[in-house]
Amino acid sequence: MVENASYGIEDELFIRGKVPMTKSEIRAITISKLKLTRESRVLDIGAGTGSISIECGIACDKGRIYSVERNQEGIDLINKNIEKFKLKNIEVIHGTAPEAFKNIKKIERVIIGGSGGKLESIFEWFNDNIQKESIVVANFITIENLYKAVKLFKKYKYKNIEVVQASISKSKNIGDLTMLIGNNPVFIVTGNKK
Repeated sequence: MVENASYGIEDELFIRGKVPMTKSEIRAITISKLKLTRESRVLDIGAGTGSISIECGIACDKGRIYSVERNQEGIDLINKNIEKFKLKNIEVIHGTAPEAFKNIKKIERVIIGGSGGKLESIFEWFNDNIQKESIVVANFITIENLYKAVKLFKKYKYKNIEVVQASISKSKNIGDLTMLIGNNPVFIVTGNKK
């Protein structure tokens, strides 16, 4: 395993390409909302580089992580990161949601990082396939997708629906001075299925 790899991995430790990656601060919030156990079974939809899958894989060392990505470059990066962090509990699935989920059973934690425009179909699959005591966390950068997600959480009778807007700024040195550079805000929506 990468030396000192634990919850809160620095972005620079991941192998990255042109595929979007969830930044460390957003990963921290997202993963905290999942309330993981060592045995959790997690579905990471739109996994990108696999940064969330990797952190879940470390936290859920006795569980199983399903990392779903439709982009081939993303699949390659996820596999490289799994190898780098020497994890054995992550299954990479190349495909589009929800069709790619057909062999996945007994999921209790879900992250939606990307939906490919099929958000309602994904929620329909959840309705029939995720465990009764489950948590879904969805990350969005657009207001339109946030609105769709909140409507779907309500339509499918999720409880404790919460929306967090995370606006993260990070320091950058300019000579002897320090300034803050803002990242795009991210909407993090959480709901419990009970």
